[in-house]
Amino acid sequence: MNIKLIILDVDGVLTDGRIVLDDNGVEYKFFDVKDGHIFHIVSELGIRCAVVSGRYSKVTEIRASQLGIEDVYQDQHVKLDAFKALREKYDLDNDNIAYIGDDLIDIPPMLLSGFSACPLDAHEEVKKVADYVSLFGGGRGAVRDIVEYILKAQGLWSSVLEKYLFLDRYGEL
Repeated sequence: MNIKLIILDVDGVLTDGRIVLDDNGVEYKFFDVKDGHIFHIVSELGIRCAVVSGRYSKVTEIRASQLGIEDVYQDQHVKLDAFKALREKYDLDNDNIAYIGDDLIDIPPMLLSGFSACPLDAHEEVKKVADYVSLFGGGRGAVRDIVEYILKAQGLWSSVLEKYLFLDRYGEL
């Protein structure tokens, strides 16, 4: 496995799938902070991340910015178009791309990608095509689990752990 780009859906993958609207039409989504930290880790390893969502949300823009994700494709009713655009933009082969999705609209790019995964609570048809089904639900640690799986498969996880396990980097506690 040689993943250089991770593309992921938002609602149901980065979030738990709930979209809450208040009386003023303000939208709220629920993200898991553990999922968030993994984006910093992969960035340091030179792996890019992109989000592709079937709907537009200002909340998605804000969260992507917080996570350092520059490539944000929203209102994508044919997610394969965004997949192809990202593949071309970064001059990658399908084998260099991982795709994380949870619903039927995600199946076409999942089938083209070198590695595909989904949260535990993904649609059953998505689970059938996924190379890996997380032990966690969307917005509840699935992204962290899947990305750690990718890093371990690529032999990169030990270098990540070294940064956190050796005290000499930080001095004595």
